[in-house]
Amino acid sequence: MTTKKRDISNPETSVLIVDDSMQYSMVLQKILQGVFGYHDVTTVDNPGDAFKLISEDPEKFGMLFVDYNFPDGNTGGDLLNQLAKNDLIKDKVAFLITSEPTPDNMKAAINAGALGVVAKPFDREELKRQLEKARRAREIDEVDSF
Repeated sequence: MTTKKRDISNPETSVLIVDDSMQYSMVLQKILQGVFGYHDVTTVDNPGDAFKLISEDPEKFGMLFVDYNFPDGNTGGDLLNQLAKNDLIKDKVAFLITSEPTPDNMKAAINAGALGVVAKPFDREELKRQLEKARRAREIDEVDSF
């Protein structure tokens, strides 16, 4: 099954935020809705719930923001790897969220399928750069795959 990559600049793109911190989830949700105009933003506080939501409706979410560390020891990279293993991430844009944007965390995020890393606390301009970088990467990928 071939899925068409979605245009993440479309405000109708459904977004899933996976973060155990409700405060950070709410801040990111407000920025995505208020600044970038995304209408459909869902938040969950753990990778298990995120995997379940994505598994139940693989076409729904076009963009994911996944925290790096969770209290139970799981990581956002684990979730992205699980999604990739189950062929559930290829048509999505994923960003890893971290308060520790170290080179190792960034490398792990990219290896797990993320197109970028968004540092906490959130900065609107950096988020805009990450979204633009991901949009361009998807455009280049579509041209290369032609």
